[in-house]
Amino acid sequence: MRIFDRFPARYMAPNAVTCLGLVIGLGSAHTSLTTTTREGYLSAAWMILYAVLLDKLDGTVARTLKASSEFGVQLDSFSDFVTFGIAPAALLTHAIPFLVPAWATGSRNELLMALGALYVLAAALRLAKFNVTTATIGPRFFLGLPSTSSGGIIASCFLAKHELGLPDTVISAFVGVLAVNAVLMISNLPQPKLHLSKNAAFRLFQIFVVLSVYVLVPLHRFPTYIAASAVIYTVIGFIYGLTAGRDVLMARDDEEDDDAGHAAPAG
Repeated sequence: MRIFDRFPARYMAPNAVTCLGLVIGLGSAHTSLTTTTREGYLSAAWMILYAVLLDKLDGTVARTLKASSEFGVQLDSFSDFVTFGIAPAALLTHAIPFLVPAWATGSRNELLMALGALYVLAAALRLAKFNVTTATIGPRFFLGLPSTSSGGIIASCFLAKHELGLPDTVISAFVGVLAVNAVLMISNLPQPKLHLSKNAAFRLFQIFVVLSVYVLVPLHRFPTYIAASAVIYTVIGFIYGLTAGRDVLMARDDEEDDDAGHAAPAG
C-alpha cells in the first residue's frame, strides 16, 4: 500500500503553479478580512491580479510539458473558487464599508453581505458548470464570464479607482459590479477563449497586451490600463460570442432538448 500517490515529475510544475495561486488567493482574502488600512486593501487587490497571471501560466506550463490531467483540472477549479470567488468578495465586502461608512451598518451592509454571498455562490456554480460542459461546447468558447476574468476586472478596477484619485464614494458602484458579475458568471453567454489571432497585426497586438500585463502587475504600475484592457476584452468578447458563438448556443439548446425528450416518459 502506498501512503501517497505517485505523480510523474512533469505534472508537478503546473500543479505547483496552481497551488501557488491558491496560496496567494488565501493571502488576499486574509488581508481583506484583517487589514485596517487603505494600503492593505490595495495589496489584497494586487494579490488577486498575481493569481490571474498564475492562472493563465499553469495551463501554458501544462501544455508545454504535456502534463494536462483531470487532477490538474479539478485542482485548478478549487484554486479559482478561492482566488476569484472568495477573495474578490472579501475585498469588496470589507473595503466598501471601510471607504464609505454608510455601507458599514444597517440595510446597506446587509445588502452588501448578501451580494457578496451571491457572488461566491455564482463563482462556485460557474466553476462546477465549466467542469461538466467543457467537452460539449468545444475549444473556442466559455459559457458565461470566466471567474478569472471577473476577479481580474474587480481587482484592477478597484486599483484604477485609487490610481485615478476618484472620490471614495465611487466605490459604492462596485456593489452593482458584484451583482452584474455574479449574473454573467452563471449565464450562457458565449465568451471566446484567448487564442492568438491568425491576423499578424492583431496577433502582435494581443502579444503586446498580454506581455505588458505580465510586466506591469509585478511592478504595481498602471492598473487603469490593466482594467481598461480587461473590460474592453470582455465586452468585445461577449459581442463576438453572441454573433460567432450562436452556433454553440443553438447546438447546446438542441442537445438539451434531445436529452429532455429521451428522458420523458412514454405517453
